[in-house]
Amino acid sequence: MKIVKITMKAILINETDINKSVIDNMMLVFCTVIRYSFKKILNGIKISELEKMAAKKYNLNIRQAKDAVESARQTIRSQKELIKMNYDDYSKKVKAIEKILSDKNKKLSDKKKNALLSKLAKRQRKLDYWNNFIVTGTIPTVTFGRKEMFLRRCKGLITNKEWKDCRNNRIYSRGDKTKNGNPNLRVIVKDNMTFLEISTLEKTESNRAVKIQVPIYLPQKLSKKTKKINGINYRQLFLNHLQTGEAYQVEIIKKNDKYYCHITFELPETDVIYTGHNGVIGIDTNPDGFALTMIDNKGNYKWNTYLKQHELLYFKGNRRENLCGELIAQVVKIAKVYECGISIENLKFKNDKDVNSKFARIKNNFIYSKLLTMLESACYREGVELLKVHPAYTSKIGLYKYCHQYGMVIHNGAAMVIARRSYKFKESIPQILIDKYVNEKYKYKFNYYHEWKKWSIIDRNIKKKEEVKNPDFWIVNRKILLGLIV
Repeated sequence: MKIVKITMKAILINETDINKSVIDNMMLVFCTVIRYSFKKILNGIKISELEKMAAKKYNLNIRQAKDAVESARQTIRSQKELIKMNYDDYSKKVKAIEKILSDKNKKLSDKKKNALLSKLAKRQRKLDYWNNFIVTGTIPTVTFGRKEMFLRRCKGLITNKEWKDCRNNRIYSRGDKTKNGNPNLRVIVKDNMTFLEISTLEKTESNRAVKIQVPIYLPQKLSKKTKKINGINYRQLFLNHLQTGEAYQVEIIKKNDKYYCHITFELPETDVIYTGHNGVIGIDTNPDGFALTMIDNKGNYKWNTYLKQHELLYFKGNRRENLCGELIAQVVKIAKVYECGISIENLKFKNDKDVNSKFARIKNNFIYSKLLTMLESACYREGVELLKVHPAYTSKIGLYKYCHQYGMVIHNGAAMVIARRSYKFKESIPQILIDKYVNEKYKYKFNYYHEWKKWSIIDRNIKKKEEVKNPDFWIVNRKILLGLIV
């Protein structure tokens, strides 16, 4: 069974000075334990021993100690994964530049050659830097409280109190189903009001934690006109989850003297109502929006459109997240209207190649992972079937086979291929392309190649013979290039 989790952003309200003091003290102790555990793990202390040591040293219950130690362990683990990823990326970048410099058939000017040598030296230094951590088994220096704020403190731009507030600004508690959700940071409902029950560090005479209750606002956006819920009804989703007694994790983060709560819980399992039996909408994901093409269950074209959001290219933060949500809502609404499923590419982007500055900016702003995660969650909630397919040659097949036929741009052509691939349809190559771009001597052998290799050969031969530098050139001049008109 597939499990999909969602994170709700709530906020503590009407906190008293006593409650603020208690929470701030807990944050100080919790973050101190994280830093203490971080050093001990690097020194080789076992996790089981460290949890007992932290609980005794800082007067925590065993669950609080385990959460702090786990947070430190995850920090170290993420750093090690980051080292491997950066090493692989820079090793591929170095090989790519060396390949260009060693290519005897490629004539390079002195200026270009010097630029590549300079870039190669820079990439090699980075590669050696990350390789050193792998060889020595260490990790880069970790600054708790953000490196940016540390540098500002070193320059005297912020006070010591502001720096300490950055270092000690969070509490984290994992959920536990056997304890009805979360034992240390529990959300409770009393008289239609919600409270966060916090297990403090103080003890009663019976050696049990003193608990405080702070009102918490669970997000629920009401329309001013219709008075109905706009977007996701997080409050009701979470209240329904509370009734099941399932686990949920809570993290309190202090920012600008406000206490924000990030509550993560599992979405309830929903029945898939809108499936591919009535057709599929293929989606080609781009930095500025979605290209949509719908086909019926026999693979025949029905319609296409492009949902653009140019602001995705340059907006950041909450505004970008809102735009993603609006885009996802449009797609799911269309799928529900046509009562069909959705098909997308299973893309994985890696920063392992040097590209020109324009594409680098676009790629840096391409929040594909966020769009994919939000789309997957929305489809799961609304009962829409989501299918993921291999992305190989979808754009090339769409360009050479479907764009001219249905008057589509390359992105919608790719979306049609994605939709057809979800039904496992084969994409045969038009005979006119085989006759013109496959050598007579290799035609017999060509028929035994894999489908994707055939399209790779056709694409390579078209670019080599016709010097097609962009998709628009092929779409406009296709009949001339194929000799259909003079």
